[in-house]
Amino acid sequence: MNITRYTSVYKNQWDDFIRKSASGCFLHERDFMEYHADRFVDHSLMIWNEDELVACFPAHISNKVLKSHRGLTYASLLVDREESQFDQILAELIHYVRQQQFDSLELKLPPPFYNANFDWEWSILKNSGFKTSLESVDLVVDFTHDWQPSRKKTIGYRNGKFEKLKLVKYLSLKDFWSDLLEPQLMSRHQAKPTHNIEEIQLLQDYFNSKILQYGVVYNRELVAGITLFDFDHILKIQYAAGNKKGFELNAMDFLYLEIIKEAKEQGRKYVDLGTVNHPDGSLNEGLLRFKKQLGAVTTPVHELTLDLRS
Repeated sequence: MNITRYTSVYKNQWDDFIRKSASGCFLHERDFMEYHADRFVDHSLMIWNEDELVACFPAHISNKVLKSHRGLTYASLLVDREESQFDQILAELIHYVRQQQFDSLELKLPPPFYNANFDWEWSILKNSGFKTSLESVDLVVDFTHDWQPSRKKTIGYRNGKFEKLKLVKYLSLKDFWSDLLEPQLMSRHQAKPTHNIEEIQLLQDYFNSKILQYGVVYNRELVAGITLFDFDHILKIQYAAGNKKGFELNAMDFLYLEIIKEAKEQGRKYVDLGTVNHPDGSLNEGLLRFKKQLGAVTTPVHELTLDLRS
């Protein structure tokens, strides 16, 4: 096996491989990765077995550390769906990192349900010396088991409160960003969304069928909205926000429930509601409770580090 650094010459090969990989998705295609190329020193790698591409590693460097690309939700070592050489591929990656004299190698793994080979790969990573450097809690609605939201969340269907609300598909991203998302994040958390409106619109231009926007309207007013990333059998909640009127009407409950119901009807396996950790790693208990009441269950998300300094 051998490793080459990614360059634009390989764009088509890279993207084609991502689409057939075990845990890759459109986040790992080059058009998505490079919308914020100015923020990272890209050091993505391609691993070959003779002339066959067998793995891609979306990565960047920071000081003397090779990291899973931090501009992405996750970006571990991506291998073919049928790949049984993960141990050899990983060994080749570790050998490369040592040769390049990096101090450490960091992997940001996806939640386990993103990768059918997760348990097998996890065992090899641990046996290769990787240690957990950060563990977060992700909430997922798992349709491979019975989905049962709490009666507290569904009461609006029974008392008629949800009848006043209308679900709107294919809503303008700009309306949601300017009217709901940015004002709510600033007022509640003094923060801004990871993507500004220009960036998310650019990404939607590239991946029109994969970045979806829904909203809830009450008396012609947008009171809640949600941005979704479509990973085929997984639907991921990327952003969600509501205004004061929306919270009074329980519009967020209605919106989440309708999205989850639609995903189930479409035959998806999972709805990923995202992590519930504060920036310091502690649990956001309120958010955890909200997502559990929607019928979601917890699953761990790991970041692993291999220290190469010894």
